[in-house]
Amino acid sequence: MSGREWTFLLDENMEPQVESFLASEGYDAEHVQDALSKGARDKPDVLPYARETDRIVITSDVQDFAGLDPSEHPGLMLLYEQRVSAYEVANAVLDIVEAYGDRGPFVAEPLDEWM
Repeated sequence: MSGREWTFLLDENMEPQVESFLASEGYDAEHVQDALSKGARDKPDVLPYARETDRIVITSDVQDFAGLDPSEHPGLMLLYEQRVSAYEVANAVLDIVEAYGDRGPFVAEPLDEWM
């Protein structure tokens, strides 16, 4: 067991309702607009904050995040399909958490495959 909690940082392209849904299920989730600011940039702002706070980044900004080396982030959940509800995204996140159990082996997952 790694002992690491499942904590999340939702990129600005994610609906704030995803954060609310995850929080209602007892998970520590923050939205980039609340944690940093509107217009926060991915590599200079979002990634350092995610590393400092050990938060898995949930994003649909696939072109900026998909090619990152695992050493550059504490975890990624990537959404390729743009037309899904906040409820579907949150449920996919919860399914991933349930399937992995322990956060230790988690590196990255495409959310679309869990919907």
